[in-house]
Amino acid sequence: MDHKTESVASTVDSFAGLDEIEKRVLSYASSMGKEFDFSVLAIAMEMEEEPLAELLERLVQRGILKELKGGDSYAFTREEFLSQAYREISSSRSRVVHKKIAEAYEKLHPDPTPDIIPEIGRQFYLGRVHDKSLMYNRYAAAQAVAAFSPDVAIRYLERAREDLSALPGDHRLEEADLLKELGQQYEAMGDGNRAEEFYGESLKKLPEEEVMLRALILLSRADAAREMDKLELVHQYCEEAIRLFEKAGHKKGLALAHRVLSRTAYRIGQLDVGRKEIEATLALLAPGEDPKLMAGCYIDKGNIHSGVADPEEQAKSIESYRKAIQILEPLRDYRELARAHMNLAIAMMPTRASEAVEEIEKARSCSEKTKDRRGLAWRLFNGVEMFLAVGRVEEAMRDNEEAGKILSQLNDPVGVQQVALNRGILAQYRKSYEESEKAYLGALKMAEQLGYPPVLVEVLIHLAMMYADWGKDADARKLISRVREMGEDKVYSAMKAAYENLKKRVGL
Repeated sequence: MDHKTESVASTVDSFAGLDEIEKRVLSYASSMGKEFDFSVLAIAMEMEEEPLAELLERLVQRGILKELKGGDSYAFTREEFLSQAYREISSSRSRVVHKKIAEAYEKLHPDPTPDIIPEIGRQFYLGRVHDKSLMYNRYAAAQAVAAFSPDVAIRYLERAREDLSALPGDHRLEEADLLKELGQQYEAMGDGNRAEEFYGESLKKLPEEEVMLRALILLSRADAAREMDKLELVHQYCEEAIRLFEKAGHKKGLALAHRVLSRTAYRIGQLDVGRKEIEATLALLAPGEDPKLMAGCYIDKGNIHSGVADPEEQAKSIESYRKAIQILEPLRDYRELARAHMNLAIAMMPTRASEAVEEIEKARSCSEKTKDRRGLAWRLFNGVEMFLAVGRVEEAMRDNEEAGKILSQLNDPVGVQQVALNRGILAQYRKSYEESEKAYLGALKMAEQLGYPPVLVEVLIHLAMMYADWGKDADARKLISRVREMGEDKVYSAMKAAYENLKKRVGL
């Protein structure tokens, strides 16, 4: 008899001879999970505490349950017991049980704390109490968003979406808002395609009279398209949003639209256009109207200055990032502070590597304060070349792998691709050229799957630089030819100087 068969037989033996009231206790207990609270169980089952405690004691003696420290809660001793108890509940009875458990939680916690809200939402969701499930899962999603856990927020939002579709009446506005929120969370995870899809669904649901919300969703959709380098769509969405904002005389909305256009221009290396658009953004903002947005504009200005290979422009970029940090520090907006410190660190490379390391460490600290796992991962992999520059190779390798673990869990394909690229850079630094080639080719395959031309070009240039180091100039020239075919305008601003040096190095 194998282990699995023994386990099943043992479970059957343990459940043999249980009376109906014991089975009923186990059905409620298993519906609460592996661990369950005694008080919630008593209220849900509408039982006096003493007879319930006696029943639980009998189940403890049978080895099915165990009492946890303090005596206020219990747990199943084995996963098989939990699964068996839950399997024995019919679908219709399961809904009733989950509903009663949810109501018990509500009675016990009239003002539920953040740790209880998701569980109440889960129980009402499984109990098919759609209005209550919708309310609690929206609360739970908001908590997850505040904790920078987009993957968790998506789970709660998807439950809320099911509930909303099951409720009678016209809920188009609420559906549009929920779909917009789903788009934002997928965008936070780096999945631009899914984000753009949800923004599109949101716009279809949105009532025509909701003009300002429509314009704002269009800008969110434009930003998602920007991340995917779908430039025609970016301009299409922005132009539509600008028409709506202009008709309403909404200056801040216009500022937001011009900022999206500025960031789009920067992404493809159109620095003059980016500069013009960010100046238009700043001109539309009244002094002190929105300090956070103003700080974001300074970060964007810094990015544009950093894209020009000129010492004066580099100095201006550093000044812009410092202005952003000065605005954000009193606001304690640690998420934006993390971005500002990271970009400042990148601007200091390679001439001020030690200072860059200090800034990237500040960026990480800010991400940790917000519990922003994705942000932290991005800070980790962006610091790799900085740590290499100061000889801290082991830290660079450790941080890159830690970033990879986080981003794999969050399903962030862009971040995972960058981690793979870093593996090539790290191997190249150690002169392990075969290992580096393998890593770069893996990153190249991911870039091709992503379909973002600048990301693909970035890998091609790094791979070409490695071949030049390896003495394989012919291979490097082939890759440069491929970059030229794709268009040298796809080269990221930060890589242009290195790319030009590479061409000279291999005789092009």
